[in-house]
Amino acid sequence: MHFNQPSLEHMAVWAEDLDKTGAFLHETLGWRTNPLIFGVADDNPTFGGMKLSFVDANGMWLELVQPTNEGPGMEFLREKGNGGIVELDFMVEDFDRNFTDMKARGIDLIGMDGKPMVNGGLLKEWVLIDGKKVDADERLSYLPFDLARGTSIELAWEYPNGAMYVRDEMIAPDNITPASAPRLDHVVVLSADLEATAKVYTDILRLPRLPLQEGINRAWMGLGKGGHTWIEANEKGFWIEIVAPAAGSTPEVLKKNADGTLLEIGVEVPDIEAFHDRMKAQGITLTAGDATRLPAGTKAVTDAVSGDRYAYFPLDRSYGMRIMVFQRGPAASSVFHRRDKAWKSRGS
Repeated sequence: MHFNQPSLEHMAVWAEDLDKTGAFLHETLGWRTNPLIFGVADDNPTFGGMKLSFVDANGMWLELVQPTNEGPGMEFLREKGNGGIVELDFMVEDFDRNFTDMKARGIDLIGMDGKPMVNGGLLKEWVLIDGKKVDADERLSYLPFDLARGTSIELAWEYPNGAMYVRDEMIAPDNITPASAPRLDHVVVLSADLEATAKVYTDILRLPRLPLQEGINRAWMGLGKGGHTWIEANEKGFWIEIVAPAAGSTPEVLKKNADGTLLEIGVEVPDIEAFHDRMKAQGITLTAGDATRLPAGTKAVTDAVSGDRYAYFPLDRSYGMRIMVFQRGPAASSVFHRRDKAWKSRGS
């Protein structure tokens, strides 16, 4: 990755109760919450008060955001719903240089409130250390919403007292998610126009794109194996999967969700049948997607072309987060195997 290329650091998930959401992710997926608690003061004019925490999704961070008082943040939570995946949060090494570079390309980055940036994008937060709230500062900018084709894309940088630096200083062996736990592999961006959305990531953010335009067929989406593309989001092997319907069609998923919606996250497990049984023992019945029952007598949906297998948490048990759990199929046919093989060989 070249200097100042954005790197996806975390994704923001809005939660009615971040403790309950964090406990669910730990009990089902083994993901551990970092001990850092941080937030924004109740009188913040943009969103009002917020309390936040980070969950270690086995190599990728989820940022859980809980509004703490009535105001724009609480209204946003009601609009997006509990568990809504609302933002891709990229870090840049040089905030001012990124701003200048975007400006030179005719892109005016905006603030969190959708208006022109003020105070250099400064956001004053607090972090809780030894029971006391201590100042923490970062600088935030966003791609204009229409330019980002409906997805909230943040480009940020932190001062040395910022929450992510404090988070990383607080990491200890007992709050690191084990490498053996299920791994967060990708996030799905719903698109009405595959190529137009892909250009947001390749032409504006300058992220690499894989030529592969296949994905597993999730029947509940109304999308086939085509209409997919894969973007390398960071150097840790995390992917952005863009999915779009065939030209001229508008499946139910696009009628119910806006263009650019962060639709779901994909989590890899080594044995989906064992995972199904483990969830069943916890009183959770996996689905084929959005309350659709798994085929009779099965513990997962098997994609006929790739051999990849998947199932979903029911939304009423996952605190609103749409989570697809998958197991790779045979190496020769699996979308995920072929994706990773193609990427490893890209420089040869």
